[in-house]
Amino acid sequence: MHAYRRHTRFYRVMRFLIGPWCRWYFGLRALPAPEVQGPLLVVANHTTDLDAIFVALSFPRHMYYVASEHIFRKPLLRRLFAYYLDPIAKRKGGADVSTSMQMLRRLKKGMNVMLFAEGNKSFHGETCPVHPATGALVRASGATLVTVRLSGGYFSSPRWAHTLRRGRVTCAPVATYAPQVLAAMSDAEVNALIRRDIDEDAYARQQEHPVAFRGRRLAEGIENALYLCPRCGGFGTVHGTGNRIACVCGLAATYEKTGFLTGENAPFETLAAWGDWQRGALAERLAACGDAPLVQNGGQAIVRILPDHATQAVADGTLTLGRTGLACGGFHLPLADVLGLEIYGRNTIVFSDANGARYQVKTAAERSGLAYFEAYALLRAERG
Repeated sequence: MHAYRRHTRFYRVMRFLIGPWCRWYFGLRALPAPEVQGPLLVVANHTTDLDAIFVALSFPRHMYYVASEHIFRKPLLRRLFAYYLDPIAKRKGGADVSTSMQMLRRLKKGMNVMLFAEGNKSFHGETCPVHPATGALVRASGATLVTVRLSGGYFSSPRWAHTLRRGRVTCAPVATYAPQVLAAMSDAEVNALIRRDIDEDAYARQQEHPVAFRGRRLAEGIENALYLCPRCGGFGTVHGTGNRIACVCGLAATYEKTGFLTGENAPFETLAAWGDWQRGALAERLAACGDAPLVQNGGQAIVRILPDHATQAVADGTLTLGRTGLACGGFHLPLADVLGLEIYGRNTIVFSDANGARYQVKTAAERSGLAYFEAYALLRAERG
């Protein structure tokens, strides 16, 4: 109980200290949360690394957050997070039943929990799929569900980018569902209502209500999101410099403050359209590549993530992923044994093997982790 009082005090202080800066820098408009009795399970879409702060500014009541496990890798940060926030760690790249159990324990104690239902942030501005297990968790919690939609975050801090931009962000509670209402629904129905409430299409909103998101080096890091060139078909040949996007083949476009692409040579108006095209093009490559790698990059290193969050070197060399599996240097994992390949941050790949060992791919040069994530999804779908 002493730790809980410390966490609630820190929550109040940080809301007071950080709130004015967020409202000034991001143009944040955090709408007030409804006043509801009992424990709350707050579920929101995920647009930036600052979303937890944005949501907190709508909710005066203390919440515990579900956070990606990688933030616990550095010992000092891990101790600070544990002491002041005690977030619930969520492991990417494999099953993690312990996360659900920790959430349920805290909710049963009357504490509030905040969850990003996608477990991911969008590279192209559209809300990612809701994790399939979310509905079952919500119903089992016995808590009141509050859904929240964040808008403007994608352009303020694109997942692929190196810099922040000043524009307009809104955090808006959408709906409240009592435990008895949720109990009468199926898991799939709960997932569907969450998806409906948190769904956000950044470009559709921008087309309807344009906002300028001002900053520097707006296109830098774009190679994390755009891994195929629509002009020459090159893999990993598109790069961003300043506000310009270019490929070695001569393709060029300007990334505007509104997030749209302009220029006579611009292949698409939005990153969402480019993303749709490259997923289709990657599927065509899969149909034609046979047992050759579908995607590959040199200069990669695989490390194993140990239970204490430390890492252990495993292999380095050219990373490949295809029908025969995932390989790097002397490391090879058959496709059937590659489990839960995901990304955190801009381009860090994490995955597990069939024995539950967890791995991370490190890279010296920027390359698209999204390419491997989408290639893995295609390969798994092909296997059924």
